[in-house]
Amino acid sequence: MQTCMALSPTKALFAPLLFSGDLERGMQAASQLGYDGVEFNLLNSDSVDQEAILSWLQKYELSVPSIGTGQSYFQEGLSLADTSQEVQHKVRERMCGHIRFASRLHARVVIGSVRGKLSSGSETERQAGYHTALEAAATLGAYAAELGVELTVEPINRYETNFLNTIEETLCFIRATNCSNIGLLADTFHMNIEEADMLLSLQAAGDLLWHVHFADSNRYAPGMGHLDFQQLVRKLKEMDYQGYVSAEIIPVPDSDSAARKWMDFIRPLISRKL
Repeated sequence: MQTCMALSPTKALFAPLLFSGDLERGMQAASQLGYDGVEFNLLNSDSVDQEAILSWLQKYELSVPSIGTGQSYFQEGLSLADTSQEVQHKVRERMCGHIRFASRLHARVVIGSVRGKLSSGSETERQAGYHTALEAAATLGAYAAELGVELTVEPINRYETNFLNTIEETLCFIRATNCSNIGLLADTFHMNIEEADMLLSLQAAGDLLWHVHFADSNRYAPGMGHLDFQQLVRKLKEMDYQGYVSAEIIPVPDSDSAARKWMDFIRPLISRKL
């Protein structure tokens, strides 16, 4: 397993990000603390200084496993489940921009909060939103495949969205896209709320488990809540999981301390042999 931390170049409304607003400082800290990579959460990939980011990655010898895309929903209301043609045009263009940047970074692109929410109206309206999101994901998957990019879909808890809350639901969605380049991103914070048995849920994901966020029950660094990360890491090792585990955590008491706490807690667990 490899390690990374979630960063953003802008002061984001979405809370579980480290060094929010100071991307290079976050990358420097990641390098100094021994992280293998950084996970970017971007509002608009076409608006960032891509050349500067590529230069910093080389300078700090870091990889980028994924690009998070939720800020488009939180800050602009762009949702893959919105049936408005205008919104669909905007959100798909935004996601295509992320995919193009991901092709330069050799990264994946996350479909997390950007899926939005289903209508609170009739069942017909809810189904229309679901199928709109599904068609959008399949279309984006096909575009990403042309550029050699993979996508991941993240189950998110019921308090933040009203669909794709569990791993089982999300696996059904992924399979329905018929895209071999779409997999699952599991987040322990959301799993703690939604999964009856976190270990069995990870096992059920199998080969579709491509990325994991490690945050404790309170969304702080592991060790600051009640989740059993020793068991979680053991399960991932039993599954021969070779991907990244990522610090997508609330910066408590501050970004430097949280990043260090995460690494100090997780590094011994992933280094230990079964």
